[in-house]
Amino acid sequence: MKKYKLDNRTLTLLKAQVCLTETFNHHLRAETQRDVMAFRLQVERRKIDTHFTVELGSERHTLTLTNSKKMHLKLADFIEEIVNGRTTSLDPSSPPHADRRYGLFQTEHKQQVFELIRTGGALSLDMGFALPINLAIHRNKTRAGITTIMSIGVKKPRTKCFTVCGSDVDIYSMVAESITHLATVATPAAHAA
Repeated sequence: MKKYKLDNRTLTLLKAQVCLTETFNHHLRAETQRDVMAFRLQVERRKIDTHFTVELGSERHTLTLTNSKKMHLKLADFIEEIVNGRTTSLDPSSPPHADRRYGLFQTEHKQQVFELIRTGGALSLDMGFALPINLAIHRNKTRAGITTIMSIGVKKPRTKCFTVCGSDVDIYSMVAESITHLATVATPAAHAA
C-alpha cells in the first residue's frame, strides 16, 4: 500500500488557508513513488471554530476544529488519515503532524558536535526535518580553530561556511548557535508556530 503525505509547501499553505473562508485544491504525494493524489479543501472560518470539508474523488469528509495556532497540523493529520486509512498503532518514528517537534538540538546532537569539533570530520544531524543537517568540520593545524560547512536540503540547499578560532568550548558555542539558526531557517513556516 502506498503511503501519501503532505509536503512542507502544502503544510505552509494550509497554515494560511485555515484562517480564510474559501475552497482550495491540493495534492498529496506518495513517499516512494511519484504518484500524486488530488483533493479539494473547503474552509468555513467562524468566530470560535472552523469547519473543513475534504473532497477526495467522490468522497466527502468533514471536520470541525476549535480555532488555534496548530489547527493546520490537526487538519493535515486528518487528511492523511483519510487517504492512508486510520492507523491503530502509531509508529513512534513518524508521529502525527500535531505531535512532531522540529528543529530540536538534543543532548545527543550536542555531544556528537562537540566531539566533531575536537577531532574534525563530518556528521549528519537528524533534527526532525525531511532531510538531515550535514555538518563538516576541518581542524586547522596552525592555530586553535576550525573551518565548518553546514547545509540542509538537496535541490536548493541552505548552507553556511565559516572559520572560528578559540578554545573548543568557544568554538562549540558558535557552531551550536549556527546549527540552531540553520534549523530555524530550514523550519517550514507550517511548524514555526
